[in-house]
Amino acid sequence: MTEEEVIDAKDLDKDFRYEISEKVGAKSLLKCIQCGVCSSGCTVTEYVDLQPHRVVASCLLGLKDKVLSSTAIWTCSLCHRCTERCPKGVDYSFILALLRNIACKEGNCPEEYRGTIQTIHDNGYVVPYTGGLATNINRRRKRFGLPKLVPPDLKEIDIIMEETGVGNLINKALDDKEDDK
Repeated sequence: MTEEEVIDAKDLDKDFRYEISEKVGAKSLLKCIQCGVCSSGCTVTEYVDLQPHRVVASCLLGLKDKVLSSTAIWTCSLCHRCTERCPKGVDYSFILALLRNIACKEGNCPEEYRGTIQTIHDNGYVVPYTGGLATNINRRRKRFGLPKLVPPDLKEIDIIMEETGVGNLINKALDDKEDDK
């Protein structure tokens, strides 16, 4: 027998479902009928704390903190199998991306992602593209008749990070370093 979790009504965010639905649009989570087809086809369902249909149910119930602290929103491989199989057209993959953005805006992101985000912020690439690496890659690209890679506009990356909330993670990391001093 499993222990049931008791949740106080004052801990529910009654507007959470509408916040998500407003951004998702026609493929709204409000259409979900909790059939579980998304979870039955999920490739990572055995590794997450909430199966896809439970994430949607939690969003519908207003369990914002539970959803945003869930490993499910970060473990998903975004294979889109859930979205393809949904009989009601709920775009779970898009909902997860949105939930990740909301979590980032609130500074709730796994530590593993923060270093990658900082690297992207600093140079525009997941793997720094500088020095000898850049020379080797451009040499190979020239050999195959490909143009040199043009470095990304870091101002654009700043705008994207600000819009998605990922920039808050960099600020939080800086604040954490200050607190450690």
